[in-house]
Amino acid sequence: MKLTRKLEVTLLTSAGLAAALTPLTASPVAAASMHGCSYPRVCVYDGSYSSGTLIGWFQDTYYQNMPAEIRNKPDAVVNTRNDDSVWLIDTGATPDRYICIPANTAVNLGNYAHPNGTTWANDVDTIKIFGDPDDGKCSGTNQVRQGTVPANWP
Repeated sequence: MKLTRKLEVTLLTSAGLAAALTPLTASPVAAASMHGCSYPRVCVYDGSYSSGTLIGWFQDTYYQNMPAEIRNKPDAVVNTRNDDSVWLIDTGATPDRYICIPANTAVNLGNYAHPNGTTWANDVDTIKIFGDPDDGKCSGTNQVRQGTVPANWP
C-alpha cells in the first residue's frame, strides 16, 4: 500500500511538472498585417495605402507583370514581408526604371519623383519580390531607393 501511494505521488508530480513546462514552449511568431494587407503579401492600392482601395496583391518571389486591369494604376504599396525587398518596375521607360520598397514598409508612390518628370503613382506595371537570400533592404538601407535596369530585364 505504501509503494502504491509513493508511485501515485510520483506520477502526479511528473504530470504536474509536464503541465508546468508546456507553456514554456514558444509558438511560431506570426507577422502582422498592415493597412489591410496580410502577411506575407505585397499589396497595391488605388489611392493612398491608408484610405485607398486595395486593387491587387502579390506574394510569389519572381518577376511578374501586373494584370492588365491594374497595370499602371497603383498609387501606393504595402510590403508586409519581414525580410524581402520589392521592386516596382516601370517597363514603359527605357531603360526600365524601378523603385525599391524595403521589408515592412508602406509607401504612397506619389511622394516619390519618377525620372520621367512625374511621380511613381500610376507608373508601375511589373513587380519583383526578392526571396531568399535577401536582407529586405534597398541598396543596403531601409530607405526607398530608385534605379534602372536594362530594358526587358531580367
